[in-house]
Amino acid sequence: MDRTRAFGKTAVVALTTCAVAAVPAVASAGSPPSSWTNLRTMSCDGATVEAAFAPGGVFTSFHVLGSSDVIVPKHVEVVFPGTTQPVTTLDVPGFDNNKRGVVTCQYVDPAGLAVTIVGIRT
Repeated sequence: MDRTRAFGKTAVVALTTCAVAAVPAVASAGSPPSSWTNLRTMSCDGATVEAAFAPGGVFTSFHVLGSSDVIVPKHVEVVFPGTTQPVTTLDVPGFDNNKRGVVTCQYVDPAGLAVTIVGIRT
């Protein structure tokens, strides 16, 4: 009986070790993938953040440089050069901006658009 228990414990440890070894390592996301070339310097809730947008642009997730964090836009407003009124370009219905992880980021893009993004940082 003791041999059976010892064998069982050894098998569990071996399987657990194999399972942990099989899980892919999370990449340190110090640099975005090479296809993410739209770099922006933003102010997110008072902190300066360097980020790279996915190839799809501002409506897609973007990667926070130097971390594994991603910010997923849920509400985006743009103020076009020469105007003062923001235009909502993305508004996800039902998004609760009081949830944990919600950030507000602002930046001015190379074309002079003042952009405000409210999203979830994970």
